[in-house]
Amino acid sequence: MNAGANAIPGQQEKALLDLLERIGRSSAGRHALHIKLSQLRPQNREPKRLHIAALGLEPLINAYEGVLFHLHNDDFVVLCNGAPKEAIAKAATHIANLFGSDPGAKPDDAIGAGFWDHYDLSITYARFAAAVRELMGAAQGSGQESDSNEPGTPRPVQQRALDSNVLGKIQSAIAQADLTNVIRRQAVCVIVPGVAPQPVFTEVFTSMANLRDVLTPDIDIYGNPWLFRDLTAHLDRRVISFLSHRDDSTLRKAFSINLNVGSLASNEFLTFDQKLSGEARESVVIELQLIDVLADIDTFLFSRNFLRERKYRFCLDGLTHQTLPLVDCNGLGVDLVKVIWNMELHERAAAKDPALMKAVAAIGPERIILIRCDNETAFETGKLLGSSMYQGYLIDSMLKQTPAKTAKAKAASAKPATAAPAAAKPIT
Repeated sequence: MNAGANAIPGQQEKALLDLLERIGRSSAGRHALHIKLSQLRPQNREPKRLHIAALGLEPLINAYEGVLFHLHNDDFVVLCNGAPKEAIAKAATHIANLFGSDPGAKPDDAIGAGFWDHYDLSITYARFAAAVRELMGAAQGSGQESDSNEPGTPRPVQQRALDSNVLGKIQSAIAQADLTNVIRRQAVCVIVPGVAPQPVFTEVFTSMANLRDVLTPDIDIYGNPWLFRDLTAHLDRRVISFLSHRDDSTLRKAFSINLNVGSLASNEFLTFDQKLSGEARESVVIELQLIDVLADIDTFLFSRNFLRERKYRFCLDGLTHQTLPLVDCNGLGVDLVKVIWNMELHERAAAKDPALMKAVAAIGPERIILIRCDNETAFETGKLLGSSMYQGYLIDSMLKQTPAKTAKAKAASAKPATAAPAAAKPIT
């Protein structure tokens, strides 16, 4: 059931709250999925694209008595009954992949925080209801139609555009901020049948959603892509400085950091470099976005040549099935390439799309990492392409399960048995 397909978006908060009140104490098994499409760039919130996004939620809605609400700010909320967490995460990650190149759709960690939230209403009913009331207040504050006269509805802070004056204030705030709670980690793993996931390196990155909520809840940081780039460049330098002074076990193993091209020549990066031994540098991967490389190609080439001599590796991040055939990755001199996984990539791989397969062969499938992998079809895609490196929610789940399975296997091997149990595959 789609409650938002033919309704005026400004009325949806009221309808959602009414349904929540009817559910009341019968919230066992009920779940809510909030997808924050309001974070996307304006061109990605056009009606046709939102309609396509809504169609992408139909499997979840049809399988679990779902109701879709299209809110005044273009966010989607789905209420469903009996859906497992895996099904909810799969639906949400599908929407994130649909808008893959938009920075507003990039999940900030393994559970998608930043672009989508999941509520188990049997546990978080009151918190979700409060969030809906706040959204209703936003609808009223923006002049959207709403019938609610409920007293005590909070008046939300309206988001302001990011301009140069605001940018300076944010940069000053970042300089003083404790980044401990906004640093995230996600592993890239080699996965082959019958063997536990083998971590290759761990990406260390900043949760922009958490940083925004703490420092800039009233600012649309994604609205101006060029000022956003300046903001992330400033944040790069702060993160590099933060990492330089941390005794973190993650940093004593292979890891990657996602940086702007301009940050590679910063004083902060040079200080970071001086603290690493030659052996340690060989385990560091520098991830760069394609658009940033092309916008400052001369700086990229200079920095790449300098840092490759110092044994760093480079990864081109965020390519899609559409952009991969258009980019000369070998000419750019990168060691690894991250490609966003989705069903269209899978379908093109299954059809042996000539442009796609030619690009993969030119790069070398062993250098390709499929990212944003949310279900096991990604492994089939990797097999079709000849790649075995993956990153995403599904991989995180597998890593969490592996230690428990390994411990169980060790416990079983300590007991007398008529047949020897299979040896557990360790993660190295």
